[in-house]
Amino acid sequence: MRRRLSASSRSEPVRIAREHQSVSTKSAAAGTGPACVGGWRKGWSPALLLAATAGLVLVLMPSVLAVYPLFILSHMLVFAIACLAVNLLYGTAGSLSFGHGTYFGVAAYTGAFVYRFTTANSFEVYLATGILSAALFATAIGFLCARSTKIFFTLLTLSFSMVVYSLVIDGAVFWLLGGIGWALYLLGEGSMYIPRLTILGAEVPAAQFIAVFYHIIVLAFIASGLVLWRIGASPFGQALRAIRDNEMRAAFIGIPVWQYRWRAFIISGVFAGLAGSLYGQLARQITPDQLHWLFSAKLILAIVLGGTRHFLGPVLGAFVFVLLDEVATPWAVGRYMMFGALLIVFVFAFPRGMTGAFMALTQAAKRQWGQFGQPRR
Repeated sequence: MRRRLSASSRSEPVRIAREHQSVSTKSAAAGTGPACVGGWRKGWSPALLLAATAGLVLVLMPSVLAVYPLFILSHMLVFAIACLAVNLLYGTAGSLSFGHGTYFGVAAYTGAFVYRFTTANSFEVYLATGILSAALFATAIGFLCARSTKIFFTLLTLSFSMVVYSLVIDGAVFWLLGGIGWALYLLGEGSMYIPRLTILGAEVPAAQFIAVFYHIIVLAFIASGLVLWRIGASPFGQALRAIRDNEMRAAFIGIPVWQYRWRAFIISGVFAGLAGSLYGQLARQITPDQLHWLFSAKLILAIVLGGTRHFLGPVLGAFVFVLLDEVATPWAVGRYMMFGALLIVFVFAFPRGMTGAFMALTQAAKRQWGQFGQPRR
């Protein structure tokens, strides 16, 4: 009996390796697996063309939209950056985080503190310090969370998020900054006002600020999209997908699972911090609500709404999520009830996400067109 068990255990790695080889061969034939990683260069031309087209359309929006619709579009783009960041960890690596609101909020709060307690009033300094603080928080928290998997990973990210939220909502962070910091806490109950900062050393008039800052958001959105797409198409991104599909098999073939998950966590936190810094200057305030795990849940909901397995799914989900929230705003009494009802309708209408539904319709149309083009016998 012992000999049979030992022989079985020895044959298990061989079986897993053969299965992985079979899956890799099929993926290579489909053009999606690790064997075709070198083909990412061929995808640069369509990606750059799409980015250039999107950038051109977005740049022309200020000449078409009024100030408030332009503000809503700016909010959509910032929210889309945050969703793309979270989806690198969730959709690509398969790790669900309810704590990325932490890096979103920490970036904005850091910039606000730098403005209040230093002489810096530059948006560039505000942005750099915010992204740096988000990177440091993501590095430390990610190191502690990346070794866990599945529900334990999710619970850890949620727990750290609530710890940071409590430090802000209870005033502990403000208390560390002395009397002025405590006065700021008593004045805003944890919220902080962020004035219009100088951009490239120049003060922008209030009437033109939204239009000028909108172009910065568009630049950040296009750059973030290209960088995150490149990461997803790289060997590192393919390794993350292998971890998502089968963590044990990925470890067996030599992928350092927790180290790659940690790196993805840091990259995701950095781009979430970029979105948070942009949001703070766009909204000109930051509140503890952005640090709460419910804000992270909104990001996840928007990603699922758009579709996690397509790169543009989080972008579409972010746009629809913000739009639905804006549509529900006039209902002062039952706003969240109306917002929830709209979300339920969309979830039932698109169970695989909007991009999943679009891809299914496209494939059905191709099959129908193929049948239509075939000659009758």
